[in-house]
This record gives sequence, C-alpha cells and structure tokens, in this order.
Amino acid sequence: SNIAKPRGKLRRESVFKCFAALCTSCSPDHLVRYLQLMIDPIDREIRDAASKMRRGDVPDNDPRSALPKEVLQILEDTCGTDNYIKAYAEVNRNARKKREKRKQETASEAIHDPVAAAQRKVQRGRKEQERKRRRIDENRSSRGGFKKNRNY
Repeated sequence: SNIAKPRGKLRRESVFKCFAALCTSCSPDHLVRYLQLMIDPIDREIRDAASKMRRGDVPDNDPRSALPKEVLQILEDTCGTDNYIKAYAEVNRNARKKREKRKQETASEAIHDPVAAAQRKVQRGRKEQERKRRRIDENRSSRGGFKKNRNY
C-alpha cells in the first residue's frame, strides 16, 4: 500500500490490480486485518480523480476512478460489508485528522513565521493566475480561436 501513495498512474494501477488479485486468491479472514491499508491508497486515488474533474464531467463515467471503484467493490464483496464499512470509516477519519492537522500548521505558521506565510500566499496567487490563463487558453482553443503568446 505504501508503493501506491506517491502519484503515478501505472504504479497505482499495478498496486490496485495486485489488491484485486489478493482478494480473489486469499481468504477473507487474512484480508480483513489489511483492509485499511488497502483502502487508503484506493480512496486517495478516487479523491484525486474527483478533485481533477471539470464542471461538465459526469463522475460515474470517469475512467480515472473506474479501476479503484471496482477494486473497492471487490474488497467489499470479499471481506463483507461490515468489515469494509468499519475500515473505510477509519480511513476517512484518519484522512480528516491529517487534513485538520495541516490546516492548523499553516494557521500557526502565519503567527510564528509571517514571512513564509506571505510567500505562500504570493505563490498561491501566482498559481491561481496561471490556472485562469490556462483555462482561458483551453476554452479559446476549443472554440477554434488562437492561443495568445504570453511572454511574461
């Protein structure tokens, strides 16, 4: 499961396929104790895919999250719904705790190191400007317009 934590499409897909193979070949009694470890990277992939979706996309037809959702279904079928729900709830609880801890750290950084917090805000603003420009260029090219040269 730790191999699937860093981003990488092929790496994660191969780990998810390995999880599916384990579900089909091992007994549910052996898998239950590793259920949280298997659900964690799968849930992370589904969340990443959901965050990258655009406005008009339909979440059910997203190919990025098809394999992870199938593997989750196989895990649930193999280990039982009760064990699956308990493990999934624990994974979500841990993810929420980590997210809250990161928020607290960034909030305390503004108090303890205001220079670093200001640099973070400036960097976030730059990324937002680049994202807006990229979206405008993508929309322009989809309508048949020309891309503007930006040399700044």
